[in-house]
Amino acid sequence: MLTRPAPDIKTTDVYNAFGLNIASEIPLLDMETIQGVPDVIIKYGDIPDTLADAVIKGVRYEASPDTFLLKLDGIAGYHVTQGRRIVVQAAPAAVPEEILLFLMGSVMGALLHQRNILPLHAGAVLTDQGAVILAGPSGIGKSTLTAVFQQQGFPILADDVCAVSAEKKNGVKVLPGFPRLKLWADALKKLETSPEGLKQVRQAPDLNKYFIPFNSRANSPAPIRSIFILQSTHSDEFDIETLVGMKRIQPILKNTYRPEILEEMGTKQDHFRQCAALADTVPVFRLSRPQKGFRLGELMNFVKRHW
Repeated sequence: MLTRPAPDIKTTDVYNAFGLNIASEIPLLDMETIQGVPDVIIKYGDIPDTLADAVIKGVRYEASPDTFLLKLDGIAGYHVTQGRRIVVQAAPAAVPEEILLFLMGSVMGALLHQRNILPLHAGAVLTDQGAVILAGPSGIGKSTLTAVFQQQGFPILADDVCAVSAEKKNGVKVLPGFPRLKLWADALKKLETSPEGLKQVRQAPDLNKYFIPFNSRANSPAPIRSIFILQSTHSDEFDIETLVGMKRIQPILKNTYRPEILEEMGTKQDHFRQCAALADTVPVFRLSRPQKGFRLGELMNFVKRHW
């Protein structure tokens, strides 16, 4: 782990997430500060217009083996280098929640890739048997399911970006992430939770999505019990399949957070080894739920019966 602090950042009042001490000029909401030497620095500053050594240039981002640049009009630009430093150049009228939304998502995903930590697009809850990972495509209900487990008293390890230490010799573990869920208004309604007093993730009238602080956050890395890959079907029944062989690895590869970054970084082989180590160590299930009607209680109980 990289532990040398930058000379312009004090070694006190840092946060801890993803197994990393993070010194940030941007307050990381709902997190307590700790004493420690930072592994990662987040600060405001100027960022380059472009990357001179960019291997690929997308619509809003550029990437090279150890650098990631993301620019979002009206919000901020983010420059991530060597898994150690994030520089944020905020737009004049930027709203803090919008800056945090991308900092906690795509930007942190890029930093984890740079540090060779496996980020999955998933939520994770802590059970008596270990961490249970809930992965799947956007809109499948990962965060809503994670939230209902929280209502049942299970501590949350991650939402959206689930960081995994996938070294077989030390055991595969989930590294606790930022203690915030992101839920749409209809999900809050299913959970019988009022949006009153909650901060919207984007300042747009048609984006009724909110930050939800964790009620109970797991603070230590947790060994992984199982992985559920969620999907919806036209059937009225729930169904579960225990994946074997390459069928175990492919969904983990597919549900890696921002996989398009990997080729530009030249770490696709390392990434495959991480996913294979994870698939070889814990059971992977494909859980199909009815497309019509979320049937949240049934889905939660179905997961609990099989984890």
